[in-house]
Amino acid sequence: MNASEIRFVADRMLGRLARMLRMLGYDTLYDAAITPGELEAAARQSGRVVLTRGAAHIRLPNISNLFSVKSDNAPEQLREVVRRFELDTHQGLWSRCTLCNGNIETVEKGAVATLVPPKVFEVYEEFYRCAACRHIYWQGSHVTRILKNLEALLGARED
Repeated sequence: MNASEIRFVADRMLGRLARMLRMLGYDTLYDAAITPGELEAAARQSGRVVLTRGAAHIRLPNISNLFSVKSDNAPEQLREVVRRFELDTHQGLWSRCTLCNGNIETVEKGAVATLVPPKVFEVYEEFYRCAACRHIYWQGSHVTRILKNLEALLGARED
C-alpha cells in the first residue's frame, strides 16, 4: 500500500514508530499528550488507523480501525505495521518531515546558507525543507546508515 492510501495516528507510546512511518512517507499524526478521545476523533474524522500497544480494545472500545503492535521495540513495531498493512517502504521515502509530519520540498542551496553548519553547506549540493516547520534536511552519511538499517529490518529494496 502506498503512502497516499493510508494514514495513521499513533498514541503516546509510539513516538519512535510515528517518526519511522513519517520517514517512509506515511502521514502519521503523533503528539505525546494525545488523549484516547483525540485518537478516536482523528480516526473518525480523517479515517486514520489508530496505532497503539496493549489491550487496545479495552482502552479504545469505540475505534474500529485499530492496530495494536506487540513489540516494545520501535524497529520491530515498524516491521509489524509494514507487514500488517503491506506498506510500500520505498515510494514515499523522505517525503515527510519526521519532526512534524509536514511535506518535504526541495530548496535552493543558497536559501539555506545561514541555516546549516558551514561545513554541511560546503560539502552538500542538495537541500530539502519541511513546508510546515521549516526544518532543513540533507542527505548526509546518516542516510546510508538508515537505508542499510531499513534494508536489514524490512528486506532488500527492489529498484
